[in-house]
Amino acid sequence: MNNLDKDTGMSDKFFENNIHFAMLNSYDVIVNGVDVEDIMGTTMPFIAHNPFGDIKKSDIQGMIDYFEEEEHYEKCIKLKKILDEI
Repeated sequence: MNNLDKDTGMSDKFFENNIHFAMLNSYDVIVNGVDVEDIMGTTMPFIAHNPFGDIKKSDIQGMIDYFEEEEHYEKCIKLKKILDEI
């Protein structure tokens, strides 16, 4: 158990799960046009990018890297098309 776990009682799995939902939510906002307000009203209102500013290439690339590791290649393809247009 790392120090953060000892101090907060939260597991690495908890943080991994939050990161996963942040990536999925950001994907939905960027690719599928889901309104960020709809996400904020859920039980997992996490976002991996700044939804109130311009989309940064580094945010898209970070999402591509994440989904590549998760083997969600269809998401990578769609994100790459968006990245190429920025």
